[in-house]
Amino acid sequence: MKKIYLLALFLFLSAVSNSQVILSLDDDSVYIDSIANITKNTKSDSIKCLYSFKLSKLYLMIQDAKKSKEYLAQANSLKDKYPFLRDAGIFYNSSTFLEKGDVEGFEKTLLDGNEKLKKYFNTEAFRIRAIILQNYGIMQQRKNNEKVYMKLLINEAIPAAKKSRDYELISGLYKAVAIIFMNNNERGKASEYLSEAQKYIERAIKKSPTAAESKMETYIINAENLIELQHFYDAKKILDKAFSTLKDFPESNLNDSYYYSEGLYYAKQNKNSNALESYGKGIKSAEKHQNAIALNRLKFAEYEVLFKLKNYDKAKSNLDYLLENTPFVVDKKNYYNELAKVYNATKDYDKAYFYSHKYNALNDSLNNTKFQSEIVELEAKYKKAESEKKITLLQSQNDNAALQVNNNRLNSVLFAGLSFLLFLIVLFLWIFNKNQKKLSIQKEINLKQELSSFEDRHKLSVSKALIQGEEMERKRIARDLHDGLGSMLSGVKIHLNLAKKDNGEAVNNVDTLLDNSIKELRNISQNLMPESLLELSLEHALRDLCAANSNAVTKIEFQYLIKKSKLPKNYEIMIYRIIQELLNNALKYAKASQVLVSCSQNKDVFFITVEDDGVGFNLSEAKSKNGMGLKNIHNRVEFLSGKLEIDSKINQGTSVYIELNVINENQKNE
Repeated sequence: MKKIYLLALFLFLSAVSNSQVILSLDDDSVYIDSIANITKNTKSDSIKCLYSFKLSKLYLMIQDAKKSKEYLAQANSLKDKYPFLRDAGIFYNSSTFLEKGDVEGFEKTLLDGNEKLKKYFNTEAFRIRAIILQNYGIMQQRKNNEKVYMKLLINEAIPAAKKSRDYELISGLYKAVAIIFMNNNERGKASEYLSEAQKYIERAIKKSPTAAESKMETYIINAENLIELQHFYDAKKILDKAFSTLKDFPESNLNDSYYYSEGLYYAKQNKNSNALESYGKGIKSAEKHQNAIALNRLKFAEYEVLFKLKNYDKAKSNLDYLLENTPFVVDKKNYYNELAKVYNATKDYDKAYFYSHKYNALNDSLNNTKFQSEIVELEAKYKKAESEKKITLLQSQNDNAALQVNNNRLNSVLFAGLSFLLFLIVLFLWIFNKNQKKLSIQKEINLKQELSSFEDRHKLSVSKALIQGEEMERKRIARDLHDGLGSMLSGVKIHLNLAKKDNGEAVNNVDTLLDNSIKELRNISQNLMPESLLELSLEHALRDLCAANSNAVTKIEFQYLIKKSKLPKNYEIMIYRIIQELLNNALKYAKASQVLVSCSQNKDVFFITVEDDGVGFNLSEAKSKNGMGLKNIHNRVEFLSGKLEIDSKINQGTSVYIELNVINENQKNE
C-alpha cells in the first residue's frame, strides 16, 4: 500500500517535477496555511470546493494523508452543485483507484476526466487537463510506451498548459520531453526543450509551493545537459544561478544533484581535484537525505575521476559499494567490467581475469536470454507461416470442389434465374406504383413542414424586430430624458439658487426635491441605455451594473474572462439586457447573499454564467406562469441563436448557463 501511495504522490506532482524523490527547498507550510485560511473563511461554496480540492493535493505533497483525505471529502460534499467542479473532481478523486491498486481504473478515470473537461474553456480546466494528460502518459511510459508519452506531451498536454497560462506547469512539461530525449542520448534536442523549460519557469510569478524547487531542478538538469554537449560557458552561468539560491539552503536535497552537475563540469575539463571536491559534497548530501539514486550516480562519477588519477584503492572501494547497493543486473555487469580494468591496472591479473570472466558470463547470460527470446519469436513466426501454408492448400482444394459444384448447378440456376427475373419485373412494377403513392404523401408532408418552418422564421423575424425596436425606443427615451427633461431640471435648479436670497428655507426644500428628481432621472436614463456601454465597452458596463446592484445584503462578484473581444454594439446591448434581467430576478426573488456573474468567449461563442446561493424556484411552475422576465431572456437568447440552461432547486440556489452565437467586429467588417 505504501508503494501505491508513493506512486499516487509522484503522479500528482509529475507536472512540476520529474525527480523520483520529493524535492524540498524552503518552507511550504506558510503558503498552504494561507490557502487553508481562505477556504475556511470564504462564504462561496464554489471557491471553498475548488480550494479544498487543491488543498487535498498540497497535503498529499507534504505526505499528510489524513488532512489530504479530509479536504477531499469536504470538496466532494460541495462539488455536485457546480458542473465544472463536479467534472474536475473526477481528476482529484482518481488517486483513490491507486490506493486500491486498481491501475486500470486509474487510467480510465483520467481519460474520463479529460473528456468531461473538454467542454470548459477556462484556465483552470486547461491546467487540470494538462496534468491529467501527463499522468496518463507516465502510466504509458511505465508500460514501455515512451512514444505514446512523448506524443501526449507535445500534441496535447503542452498546448493545453499554454492555454492555462501556468508557466510553472508549461516548464515542467517541456522538461519532461527533454528528459525523454536525454534518456535516448539525443542531447541536442533535449537542449532545445530545456531552454524552453528554463524560459517559462523564470517567467513564472504565480505563488506555488513547488515553484522554487522546479526552477532549481530545471537549472541543474539544463546545466548537466550543456556539460555533456561541452557548452561549458553556458553551463557555468546556469550553475551559478542555481548556486546563488542553494547556498542559502544547505540542507536542501537539491544539493544532491547540484553537486553532481558541478563535479561533472570540472571533470569534463580535467579539473580533477575540483571535481572530487564537488562529488564529495554531493555524496555527503545524498547520504544525509538517503537518496540512493543520486548517491550511486555520484559514487560512479567519483570512481571515473579516481581511476583517471590512478587512485585505484579508492576507485575499487567505490565499485565494491556500487556492486553491493545496485539491484540492476545490467549495472552490475558494467561494474564487473570496471573492476577488471582496475585490477588490470594494478597488475593483479588473477582478479582482473576473475571479474572479466564474471562480466563475460553475465553478458553472455543476458545475450543468451535475448537470443532465446529471439529463437522463441522466430519459432512462433515459423509455425505461423507453416499454418498459413496448410490453410492456403486446404482453401485451394475447397475452392476447386466448390467450382465443380457450381458448374453442375449453373444450368439449373440459369433457368431458375430467368423465371425469377420475370417475377422480379412484376414485383418491381408493383413496388414502383406503391412508392409513387408514398412519394405523393411525403411531398404533402414536406410542404406542411416547410409552411410550418416559414411560420417559425416569420415569428422569429417579428420577435427580432420587436427587440430591436424596443432597444431603439429605450435609447431615444434615455436621450430625450437626459438632453431634454434633464436640461430643463438643471435650468430650474439654477433659477432656484438665484431665488434662495429671497426665500431661503422654502427654496432649500424645493432644491432638495429637485436634486432627488435629477438623480432619479439619471438612474432611469442609465437603466434605459447605460452610457458606459455606449461610450466604453461591454466589460465596463457590466462591471458598473454589478457594482450598482451590490448592496449590504447581496454581494455580486463579476468575472470577465475575455482578453480581447470587439462585438457589434447591438450584440453588446443584447448581452447587457440578458444579464440585467438575470440580476433583477436574483435580487428580486432569490434572497441571495452572493451572486456570481461570469462572462467568457471561445471564438464565435459567448458564454454567460449567473449563479446565486438563494432560495431557488420550481422551474416548471415558472415556465407555466410565463412571466415577462423569463420570456424576455428566452427571446433575446433565441435572437442570438443561443442555448439557455437553468438549474434551480428549492433552497439550493440557482445556476443559469447561456451560450450565444456572436461575431467579432473584425469579422463583420470583412
